[in-house]
Amino acid sequence: MPEASSDASYRDIEDGVVQLRFADDDGSLHALNAAEVAQVLQGVVEFTDNLAKRGAFGDGMPPTVLVRPAKTGSFTLEAILAWSAAHPEVVGMYMGAGGVVVKSIDAGLKKLRGVRVTDMERSGDGLVKLNWSDGDVSEVPESAWKELNTMPRKTRKALAKIMAPLGDAADRLELREATVDENSADVLNTPPASVATRSDYREASHDSDDVDQTTDTFTAEASFGSIDFENSEKWRVTTTRGTRKATIEDEAFLRRIDEGGAIHKNDLFEVTIREEKVVTNGRTSTDWFVIDARLTRRGDNDADSSTPPTT
Repeated sequence: MPEASSDASYRDIEDGVVQLRFADDDGSLHALNAAEVAQVLQGVVEFTDNLAKRGAFGDGMPPTVLVRPAKTGSFTLEAILAWSAAHPEVVGMYMGAGGVVVKSIDAGLKKLRGVRVTDMERSGDGLVKLNWSDGDVSEVPESAWKELNTMPRKTRKALAKIMAPLGDAADRLELREATVDENSADVLNTPPASVATRSDYREASHDSDDVDQTTDTFTAEASFGSIDFENSEKWRVTTTRGTRKATIEDEAFLRRIDEGGAIHKNDLFEVTIREEKVVTNGRTSTDWFVIDARLTRRGDNDADSSTPPTT
């Protein structure tokens, strides 16, 4: 299910067309690889589904992607995003379904090119206005921008599929948006909303890591083991969440130890830990950082106390 949206403007989306025209630099492109065309269509479906899961089309099912019959001699693909039939409450339009996809693809291309967002402004109708470092300004659904800004691997791969012919015979991909009733030739005569090149395809095809980072802070009762007074990064900390090597960042605590404070084997502390998790391609690594440590109970076995070495 898509992420919940509190914006009622999503009821104003209506069907739209995404027009994709592949061309070469000298106008001699007369054929496209059929497998690559299939990838383009699959990419449009996957990209649209990814946006829908983020809530770019509101609640409910994502748009159904249909394809208009190709005309002889034409290398223009037209994907119809049928949305309103499943959402009969549609009464107007704030952005057609085609516009959502085309504008999102354009923003995704800018991210691939390393163009930075210098300012972002929420418009209050579910859209965000993005000011780019190259001087361009674009407007996309905020939920779509959350997907594009993190650029997960599945979205990057969908973009690569959409641009698949750019790895072969085509030199550029022109993207246009339209309503379902607009004539294809008339749409083709309008300036493209976005243009992708071979370098964009190569960047999207690059197998980058899918990384997700999260930080959590918690307080717990803990004991310390494997204490290394020479290295604050090699302390073993045991809490109800388990035992893990941790870095001690509480400078006051370390200073007390350095000044001769003893740590007994069974001492208990109240600690505040910052837990940093990094998920890379499904593999999780977790690091602990003790940002505060306070002795709450002295252990019984003084014979096993640990004190810092004298110098």
